[in-house]
Amino acid sequence: MLIYDCTVDDHSYIISGLVKNTKIGKYCSIATNVTIGADRHPTDWLSTHPFQYNDTDNFKPLKITTIGNDVWIGANVVIITGVSIGDGAIIGASSVVTRDIPPYAIVAGIPAKIIRYRFNENIINKLLKLKWWDSEYHFHHKNEIDFSNIEKAVEQIEMLKNKDKVA
Repeated sequence: MLIYDCTVDDHSYIISGLVKNTKIGKYCSIATNVTIGADRHPTDWLSTHPFQYNDTDNFKPLKITTIGNDVWIGANVVIITGVSIGDGAIIGASSVVTRDIPPYAIVAGIPAKIIRYRFNENIINKLLKLKWWDSEYHFHHKNEIDFSNIEKAVEQIEMLKNKDKVA
C-alpha cells in the first residue's frame, strides 16, 4: 500500500493500492489494487520519463483527486488525477474513471460510464442535504434506524436531527 500526500477522513479504509494527492471523505470503502490520483507523464516534453522533472520545479503540481463521502470503489479501479467522485457513488471493479462522477451514481467500464443511480432524485437530494456522515446519529441510535429501507432511514435520521435541535 502506497499513500502520498493524502487525507483520509473518519471510518474510511483502503485495502491496497497506490493513492496519491487525494482527499478521501468519510465512510469510504476502497477495495484491493486501486490506483487513485497517480501522476501523469508529460506528453509534450523530450521524454515521458520522470528523470527530467524529479529535481526541477518545471513540472506543474497535479490537481487534487477528490473522493466524496460514502463512496465504494471496487477492486482494480484506476481513477485519473484531478477527478472528483461525488458522495455515495459506486465504482465497479476494474473501471477506469477519467471524468467527474456525480453523487450516488453507479459507474463501470473503460472509461467508466453511468449505469444508473442508487436512488431516485428526491432521495439523493435529501441525502445530500442530510449529510448523515457528518453526524453520529447512525451510531448512537442504531436500533432506531432501518438501514435496509432508504426512505425510512432518511426519515428516521431527519427526525433524530430535528429532535436534537429542539432539545
